[in-house]
Amino acid sequence: MILYNTAMGICAGLSLILVPVLGSKIYRRQKISAEGWSLTFAAIGLVLTVLSGLMATTWPLTVNPPINIAFAEPNLFLGVLMLAASLLLWQHRDIINTLGEEKSTASLVAEARLTRALTPLAYVVFTLGLILAAVALAIFRFNLVGSAPAAEPISGLLHDYPVVENSFFGILYSLAAIGALLAPFALKKRGVYFTVMSRVWITAGVCFLLFSVMNYYTHIGLLVNIGNHTNYRF
Repeated sequence: MILYNTAMGICAGLSLILVPVLGSKIYRRQKISAEGWSLTFAAIGLVLTVLSGLMATTWPLTVNPPINIAFAEPNLFLGVLMLAASLLLWQHRDIINTLGEEKSTASLVAEARLTRALTPLAYVVFTLGLILAAVALAIFRFNLVGSAPAAEPISGLLHDYPVVENSFFGILYSLAAIGALLAPFALKKRGVYFTVMSRVWITAGVCFLLFSVMNYYTHIGLLVNIGNHTNYRF
């Protein structure tokens, strides 16, 4: 059994949090460092692309092969998108770094240029939203995630209640899907579209992040229980 979902979950959660945070700063014309955000997105995207690429192309990677499709492939899309966003931020850093200045004809033209550059990316994000919606439906319909192994500390306590963890992930994927489907509208029209996108992405991102942090502990405990024939429950 090989699992990369700890680091991948952390990076996916960070992506869902940081993208709307950056979008909000740009929308409000706050001073930011495009170079810093670009490097951050590149680091996250690199980890996601490498690990999800390995997971998506290695069969069977886990004891639950459909997870290769449901978890690895959307994360591969996300990783590449984060790398692309990093490159766009770097290329348009001169525009982004001046957003905190007073509005002028030149700055409005620059903002319009940035929006045009991000538009194709937003359509890819929309497509990712369709994928996430399909995966969310599969999670609910086929009980895809199920429950953690009984030998896993904390999570394994719910082993006999697979609906809990399955529903948890189904809801998270649904929230991420809603945000991705709103991306093109949030970019062009902003307003309520951006607000809803930000809130659902940040909610899903925080949950992915915290759950993945917990998994560093519980997955180590699972391997210890299996390897040493122990029974740590917490």
